[in-house]
Amino acid sequence: MQNDPFMSHDESIIDVSGNADVPIHYGTAVPENSLASDESSSDSESWKTGRKYSRKLNLTAEQAVVMDKLWFTTNVFNEIEYCRIQILKQFLRAFEFLQNNCIPVNRAYASVIEELSEIIVCLQYNYKKDSLNYQYTYDSVQGEILNHILKLCENNVREAYGIKRKINTDFPYANPDIQHQYNRKIVSKLEIFLAENRNQILDADYKTNIILNENNTSRWKTKFDEIKGDYSNPAAFEREIFRLADVNIKNPSIDLIFFEASKFVASHDKNCALRLYIHYLDKDMNSPKLDRKQLTKSIQKSLFSTTEQVHDFERILSKFIRDRNLEEAIEKANQLYLPKRKKIVIDPDAVEDVKRQHSGTVALLEEYLSDEPETTSIKTEDSAGSEELTINIAQTDAEPQIMKYREELNLTDIQQEVLTLFEKQSFNIPQSEMSTFLRAKNLFMGAVIDSINDLCYEILDDILIEEEDDYFTMNTDYYKKLLNND
Repeated sequence: MQNDPFMSHDESIIDVSGNADVPIHYGTAVPENSLASDESSSDSESWKTGRKYSRKLNLTAEQAVVMDKLWFTTNVFNEIEYCRIQILKQFLRAFEFLQNNCIPVNRAYASVIEELSEIIVCLQYNYKKDSLNYQYTYDSVQGEILNHILKLCENNVREAYGIKRKINTDFPYANPDIQHQYNRKIVSKLEIFLAENRNQILDADYKTNIILNENNTSRWKTKFDEIKGDYSNPAAFEREIFRLADVNIKNPSIDLIFFEASKFVASHDKNCALRLYIHYLDKDMNSPKLDRKQLTKSIQKSLFSTTEQVHDFERILSKFIRDRNLEEAIEKANQLYLPKRKKIVIDPDAVEDVKRQHSGTVALLEEYLSDEPETTSIKTEDSAGSEELTINIAQTDAEPQIMKYREELNLTDIQQEVLTLFEKQSFNIPQSEMSTFLRAKNLFMGAVIDSINDLCYEILDDILIEEEDDYFTMNTDYYKKLLNND
């Protein structure tokens, strides 16, 4: 009892009331660390809350006196200085609300807290107002009320910061009349006030979030749900996921953030899903427990349309596990869905062989290409008989023309000319020659080559015309697939 800040030690005071001492429950004792710091301070009461935070919270003298009656039941949440300050600020707002809006029935009391303190002393202890025990019991009960309000405020801040665990807020007096009066006059009104004013609590700063997430390993899920709800595009989503990971850097569950993010974004953007899965694997390998979670089969089906893509991604992951080169793995994942360009090695002997095999076809094509449609002039007489009118009609064969290339390609005349030119030159044409050929027709070389490759890709599933040093080359097997008689 010597450490009790509310108890007088004046030995000249003698209890003559005749009432036996009734032990008063003060809740949790004053924190030991506060008392320890008090011993080293020149101010014997510097540990008190009001004095400790007077300058930091810019307290008035009245507020400091009220807060001197507060003490924290310390826990990992309110030991964080930033959280403790937010709790005290919310307490000041709640206290001001009670002062201004909860008017006591008995106007002899300045506030509802004083009125309830009097009710509790009378009902619980039955002390007379003029007895010696009355005053310090009254002060102690008032401290109990203020500290109970402080606990309600701490739970309010916990809710604002996404902490699901709450502290016990049972009121220490079980008397039904006290419970009824206290709930009616204070708790019921404070619950509404705190819920409506929770937005006045400042968001946790960066350092506080790191500590909170380290101690509450599933706290990230609330923010993650918000990010999913606000999804607009993969870039913004990925950026928010990395921000969430930054404040969970000490959270042992950080790998789950990337895993769940990969699962979610798989239906929106494949590349983003692959990148986030690689980041998950990176964090997983750094964790004490290696999980290597697999994406579900349905997600894998949505990510990979071919077995080749699955094997390519497996190779990326296997190499990453061996060398831990995160940057390289991400870069390769970004290229997974790009069309693959096969490397063509020209075999001179094969080229000569093709020349021999198609020498007859080349001669025939040269003859065919050199043919110009004939025109027939039909002369009619002008009705006036003064001038001759000439109509040019293109000569057409009576027999239907045989299409050389497959009809579904829908090749234009110039595209067919280019393909035929490749055939004539053994499927190997200098780029300079091709440029001259197309420039004469006012066409861009790159655009024509790309357009042919695009049209043929559906049939070949590969690139038809490749660049090889200063040449354009064509795979002869691919060319045969484009012909109608193939």
